Amino acid sequence: MRQLLYKIIILSCWMLLLAENLHAQFNISAEFRPRLEYRDGYGKLRDSSQTPYLDILGRNRVIFDYRNDQFMAKFSIQHAYVYGENNYSSDTITRNTINIYEGWFRYNFTKGIAIKLGRMELIYDDARLFGNSNWGPKGATHDVALLQWESANVGYKGDFGFAINNSAPAGSFLASYPLKNYKYMAYLYEQKRFFQDKLTISMIAILDVFQKPGTTSKTKTTRYDTLYVTNSDHDTIGTTVLPTTTTSSVVTAYPTQLYGRFTFGGTVGYTNGNLRLFAAGYYQSGHFNDGRKINAGFYGGYLSYKVLKPLTLMVGYERLSGNNYSDTSGLKTESTSFSALYPTSHGFYGYMDMFTNQVISGNSAGLTDLYGRATLVLGGKTSLEATYRMFGLAKGYLPATVKKAGDLPYVETGKNLGSEVDLMFLYKPVPNFEINAAYCIFLPTSTMERLNGLNEGTSKWAQYGYIMLTYKPNFFNSEKH
Repeated sequence: MRQLLYKIIILSCWMLLLAENLHAQFNISAEFRPRLEYRDGYGKLRDSSQTPYLDILGRNRVIFDYRNDQFMAKFSIQHAYVYGENNYSSDTITRNTINIYEGWFRYNFTKGIAIKLGRMELIYDDARLFGNSNWGPKGATHDVALLQWESANVGYKGDFGFAINNSAPAGSFLASYPLKNYKYMAYLYEQKRFFQDKLTISMIAILDVFQKPGTTSKTKTTRYDTLYVTNSDHDTIGTTVLPTTTTSSVVTAYPTQLYGRFTFGGTVGYTNGNLRLFAAGYYQSGHFNDGRKINAGFYGGYLSYKVLKPLTLMVGYERLSGNNYSDTSGLKTESTSFSALYPTSHGFYGYMDMFTNQVISGNSAGLTDLYGRATLVLGGKTSLEATYRMFGLAKGYLPATVKKAGDLPYVETGKNLGSEVDLMFLYKPVPNFEINAAYCIFLPTSTMERLNGLNEGTSKWAQYGYIMLTYKPNFFNSEKH
């Protein structure tokens, strides 16, 4: 930790000198974000044996930004933690809650072509497939390399990115990659604006490749020992054989057996005065990491309209395709469940995050979401938001545990999962400081109970509330000195 602080100080001094010599811009800023939460079914329904609780999540960041005519660089240190998870009376951190969140540089070959290398956030369009997961204290970044191009005068830009992931330290030959990340990843993103930026059309194609998961097999070895039987005079009068069986586990890795998943599609956004329209659609193919083929899709969109100067109304619908678990033979070879890949899920499927794992797993019965929202902005500093959502399954079957011969590995259910109401308050009393509070409730159905592994009628209606403070001070800006 002490060495890390020394490096930060040296980096800051170096950037300050460089900014003075090259007339560049250097900025040091921070983020402090504590959040008090009341969790009574947040993320998962509870039954009567479980108890609601309070917690405090925290995130602190120090961010260094540098730029001149040819270079941009960003470096940020993050402390993301739950209050109390580290020992309070020790000078060491019990759990690894401090890390480098971002560390990248960008070089402009020409005015419209650049490369960007390092650890960075990936955010495209509405963050449906690539997002920074900003709600979670840890966030999400990727180790990638980008080739970027842009023609601002015609409203066109694009990115080509790729990643090659390996375990450290690198060996002389190919080794297994046991992490749950993708092994390889590449994508192409294109965006074009029309009619004075009123219409925006984007396209993205993503290939992420996974290593086949390792398998564990158990081997039994039996050793036979001879036991000699003696009399009181220690004379051998016979023998017997005692078998000893031991079991050992053998892990087999498959570093050369890879499965690629291909996702492509795009978005269309149109803004004209008080009207905003947005639609997105994606198709997913390739192979799941267990070798099954993928044939899945997503579509959705919303319409929003500013009815009055302070009031905006929105209505939207989304559908992620899912597996038909009653098709037991087809499910062995093909998955029809769409995965949202690496999104910012919070807010898309309700503020209670009931379906975060379901939408990224690629192994679910799918999801539908019909919602309406009203947003009221008062005085430019205060906003109130109310959202009502109705959730459902895309397919009316869920997997079931086979307890005896003849049991079906699935159960037919209703598609209705329940509804959620989210009420949020946002207040910005001064620049760089924000107060965000919300109260949310989820009213489940019996299908939602089964989805959460509970017996029908045993769950409690879920509720969740929080108060979050966000302060983003700017410690230094070279343009102001």
